[in-house]
Amino acid sequence: MGPDGLAERLRKLPVLIEDYSVELGAVPVDGYYGGADRPTGTVVMTGRGRAGRGENVDWTAAGQARFAEVCRDLVSHALPSGPTSLGAVADRLARSGAHAHHRAALEAAAMDLALGQAGVDLFDLAGRPRRPIRTCRSIGREAVERAGPLAPVQALLGHDLASRIKIDCPPGGWAEDVWQSLAATGRVVIVDFKREGDPAQVERAHRFLPDTWLEDPPAALARYGDDTRRPWLRRVALDGYVTGAADLDNPPLPPSAVNVKAPRVGGPLNALAILERCRRSGWAAYFGGMFEVGVGRRQARDLASLFTAEAWNDLAPLAPF
Repeated sequence: MGPDGLAERLRKLPVLIEDYSVELGAVPVDGYYGGADRPTGTVVMTGRGRAGRGENVDWTAAGQARFAEVCRDLVSHALPSGPTSLGAVADRLARSGAHAHHRAALEAAAMDLALGQAGVDLFDLAGRPRRPIRTCRSIGREAVERAGPLAPVQALLGHDLASRIKIDCPPGGWAEDVWQSLAATGRVVIVDFKREGDPAQVERAHRFLPDTWLEDPPAALARYGDDTRRPWLRRVALDGYVTGAADLDNPPLPPSAVNVKAPRVGGPLNALAILERCRRSGWAAYFGGMFEVGVGRRQARDLASLFTAEAWNDLAPLAPF
């Protein structure tokens, strides 16, 4: 079953939301921005003796507090109060005007609840077994700026030589000897440009790492069109440029892959729509995280297990190594 078939089955699931709560807190995680604890927020929907959970990925305690307020308003006034379907819940959330992160957490909780009330899990519904997923470990820009790119790479490989790595490239890029050292590891699978930098750095990255996904290069690359003399165009992966399936109708760069993030696009059903678009367009896909520390990471890994298990998903466990 493809992504569209699973989405159709999910939308038809009956669900009854009788009550909800929001759990706020903070989790110590090595590598979180500025060394602070990661603020967390989880919405818990209950009904018919079951509970469903969804994780909000807002970065700050204030953002998580705002999420709790949004949940109160949406659950009380926007969502159906009686028996309904997951599709109806998703449609109400889509029309609510709420932030994509908040809609995604609520839709994920409703989906989790609907599956529980139906007595099935995602794999039962898809008719596929759970498969182990391949993951890469991210080295963010903060770590790169603090210690340079090579020290954190060497630390990861010193612990596990088989690790695959996603690394953020700063706007100024790196000298050729740095790219050469990264290439020598044979372990860098994604370079994330964060939509910044200049085309020369993208060209340099591809020259040394020809099989690596070049994620979110600057849109200035679009001026090169389909020039086949510039082969890095065939390794472009889109992430932050994609906030919904419609963004792939006229993308800023021609993609060969898409980093799928349910919180960014408003929920798991929209993530499935993007996976379906990738399938029909012949693009690769992999799942990425947004520093989920709870149920959101498990839910993303479940979708990756179904559809992108062989890709280098940016969903590694949140241990230091």
